[in-house]
Amino acid sequence: APLVRTDIRSAEMVKLASNAFLATKISFINEIANVCEETGADVVEVARGMGLDDRIGPKFLQAGIGYGGSCFPKDVSALKMLAGNTGYHFQLLTAVIEVNELQKRRVLKKLEKHLGSLAGRTVALLGLAFKPDTDDMREASSLVLASRLEGEGANVRGYDPVAEKPARELLPKVEFCESLEEALDGADAAILITEWPEFATADWASLRDRMANPLLID
Repeated sequence: APLVRTDIRSAEMVKLASNAFLATKISFINEIANVCEETGADVVEVARGMGLDDRIGPKFLQAGIGYGGSCFPKDVSALKMLAGNTGYHFQLLTAVIEVNELQKRRVLKKLEKHLGSLAGRTVALLGLAFKPDTDDMREASSLVLASRLEGEGANVRGYDPVAEKPARELLPKVEFCESLEEALDGADAAILITEWPEFATADWASLRDRMANPLLID
């Protein structure tokens, strides 16, 4: 990449603004996904079509449970606070943060819509790291979901091919499983959180029969 020489304040703003923009793309496509669910459109096809426009591009247009990790939550909040300290209310970032939180609440509402009370239900979290190809659990969506599910009285299982060790330290009440199959055995529902390749290639037709109730929230 080109080396950009600039003043300190502008350099710091480049970092904050870049991550805030990518987080905004994620929250935007998640809002589009929510509208697609209500209208019958397919958000995967919508994102594919949008990504063909080189002014937009295909990256960070994968709808899901929201952003996490060490950079996006921190930098979005930092930029919002920086603006606030100058007296400027950054309305767009307020919405970006709110949408990211609402995505997790929507998951619980979907579970309750299909299962009713979650007390005593067994819910499998598929993937625990904040993104694939890492064991990084910082600001991972699984942390929020596990806490809320436990608060509703659900029995929470977790499976991640890489992040189990750090996840165990952060999720002491979760029952950890050694495989996708074990996680789904007798489960009332499963939530696909992290886009690990093995989930994309799994034989879901046979996995369906392992569940007490074949409910998968992707």
